[in-house]
Amino acid sequence: MRTHRYAVGQHVSYAEASPPHDVWSGHYEIVFLLPAGDREPQYQIRSDDQTYDRVVGESQLQEDLGARGRCG
Repeated sequence: MRTHRYAVGQHVSYAEASPPHDVWSGHYEIVFLLPAGDREPQYQIRSDDQTYDRVVGESQLQEDLGARGRCG
């Protein structure tokens, strides 16, 4: 079983399109870690400006470095 790279509460950016034309959208927070099993780790993410959560694979995420300045 693979382990998760990101943790609950961590801020991430999400790739809304597939490579090679990734469109990254930031300001998401990880709210739940889903079991990976034999697949890549999966995450439930949430954005303050949306009324629903998304379930995404780890390959669709990257750390949202801009979130550090918004915290606190």
